[in-house]
Amino acid sequence: MGPPNTLSREAPTVKISILALLAAGSVVSMVGVTLAGAIGPDVVAFYVANDVAYHGSLEGIGGYAISTTSCNYGDEEADWHGGTNNTPLIGQNAYRLKDGRFEQIGMSWLKHSFCALSESGCGDCQPTDCSTLGIGCADTYGSGLNTNPSGPRSDVNAFTGYYPYPFTVSNSGPSTLRANLQMRNNDVDPALNPGASYYLEAYYVSTDDAPAGNHANNASWREVVFSSISNVNSIGSTEVEEQAIRKWGVEDPTVEIDEAHVPDDGFFIVAAKVTDLGGGMWHYEYAVWNHNCHASGGSFSVPLPASATVANVGFHDVDYHSGEIYDGTDWSSTRVDNTISWSTTPYSENQNANALRWATMYNFRFDANIGPEASQVTIGTFRPGGAPSVTVDTIAPPSEPINPCDLPLGPCPEDVNGDHTVAVDDLLVVLGNYSQCGDGTFRPEGDVNDDCCVTVDDLLQVIAVWNADCTPTGACCMSDGSCVEVSQANCDGDYAGDNVTCASANCPSPGACCYEDGSCDERMPDDCASVGGAYQGAGSDCGTADCPVAGAGDECTSAFLAEMGANPFETHSATASSPQPDDSQCSGTYLDWGNSQDIWFRFVPQQGGSLLFTTCDSSSYDTSMVIYQGDCDNQVACNGDSSNGSNCQAYHSAIEMSVTSGETYYIRIGGWNGEVGSGTLTIE
Repeated sequence: MGPPNTLSREAPTVKISILALLAAGSVVSMVGVTLAGAIGPDVVAFYVANDVAYHGSLEGIGGYAISTTSCNYGDEEADWHGGTNNTPLIGQNAYRLKDGRFEQIGMSWLKHSFCALSESGCGDCQPTDCSTLGIGCADTYGSGLNTNPSGPRSDVNAFTGYYPYPFTVSNSGPSTLRANLQMRNNDVDPALNPGASYYLEAYYVSTDDAPAGNHANNASWREVVFSSISNVNSIGSTEVEEQAIRKWGVEDPTVEIDEAHVPDDGFFIVAAKVTDLGGGMWHYEYAVWNHNCHASGGSFSVPLPASATVANVGFHDVDYHSGEIYDGTDWSSTRVDNTISWSTTPYSENQNANALRWATMYNFRFDANIGPEASQVTIGTFRPGGAPSVTVDTIAPPSEPINPCDLPLGPCPEDVNGDHTVAVDDLLVVLGNYSQCGDGTFRPEGDVNDDCCVTVDDLLQVIAVWNADCTPTGACCMSDGSCVEVSQANCDGDYAGDNVTCASANCPSPGACCYEDGSCDERMPDDCASVGGAYQGAGSDCGTADCPVAGAGDECTSAFLAEMGANPFETHSATASSPQPDDSQCSGTYLDWGNSQDIWFRFVPQQGGSLLFTTCDSSSYDTSMVIYQGDCDNQVACNGDSSNGSNCQAYHSAIEMSVTSGETYYIRIGGWNGEVGSGTLTIE
């Protein structure tokens, strides 16, 4: 594999799973010394998305790839036999948190790993040859190596770690998208997703840590920011051994997260959020993640009394692609007895139906006129032969039938016939049902005072509000970010729906709008885009927004600070620096600077070793690159055209060199014979 990322963060103490120890029947001494082999190999995703590559878009879908670094947390070497089925597979997933919904918006095929480098940086590394990953050692795949992966998810049993090799399915499609982490442009365009947060996840399927019982910690995630469809940058640090779905509960304390373990198989994670919409309605939102259950999910059922009113029933999944054999048909929903259920085509009819399979998350949602309580939901398994279903303790509507008289009345109960005016027709309905009382199965029409009987009190209440206007109102989101509750006819903004309150409407709000000169003001998303600004997200402000100046980094003295991973740049607004670089250090590579407009980066590595500096970016231009050490005059390397990389532009630059921890390096990027454009400097 290619040059590794420098592992610059302080190495954490290697974690030991007590559950894994107990499951293995091991003995731990009173002084904390673990017997060798008690844990076994334990491969985790240690760093995720140190760099993110964008390979372009076709038909509204973008192709991406992320870097991944594994670590062996175990006490035995992990097998890494390239070219066999005894080496890990690496999957990539993408998620979006927006408007109270946490959804999976992308997935990749699986990288078939080879040759573990046993790097330091994640523990007390005991290096081995590349056929195994040493104890406490790391192994890095840059985004380039994780591009166009060859492994289909359909070949894998994530619970046992087994897969056949050679694979039974080959990927297909244009290289921009083929088997890459695919996301729809509309799902990540910041102008269309104000206030959204994004998370990228890596998942390692290892053929020997799964049999050792260490397959519950394979997934890790990291937050990223989309400045545009093509510009993605990681923020924060990797959350090791944690599935991305758990971030929803961190961001929103009202979200309840629970697990369901299938006997002799893997487990699911269920996240639930219930929102009071006002007007006697609640929104139920469920996200269900299959970590490694080979039986997969074939149905999802929520208790819901037959007498309850339901609206806005929905389902969301993520698309398989690139020749994967699974059917993508959405699950259908039904109401039977006291449940609402969603299901895919049964296994007996289609073994490749759209089941909820490993490392995948689906969403289920609806509105109902009944509030939540502690309850259980049911996941039906897809493959036969094991447990047919598992239940999960969570929040849901009550499971028993409800008395309609226990449900709240609407906002204007005196409008009995629903014509939005209290008048003689409403009085006639009350008189027509006079003296009726509910028996637990119905509420009599004309009961406006909520006592479940139609009496003189109801007549008096109708008369008391005679001629009242009962036109429903709801939240109206205004262009300035404010919200008023008015009727739909009187809404001069975006109407969120009848009886929806401003508190639950999630109206867009103003945020910082950055301009090319570095200035900033606060605007709504559409308004910011209309004046050529870059919206920084709902609730952001100019006091904390970091608005870059177009043309910054134009000289070595004002160089951008570069980081490990992807560093976007543009040279359209730059000027030519002097003196010209010395091309004798890279003769034959077509440096041909030609008084090029250029941009400068400053980089200080936190750890010594070999690094790759590359401008590989399929949407970029013909670059030339020079590196200086210590100051702006000490040129140490240059390159015009390189063959190092895949899915790059026609001509890109790349320099692989040894660096010293704490030393300052200046990277100068221009263009062949003065070409200009935009691109990405990736350091890995």
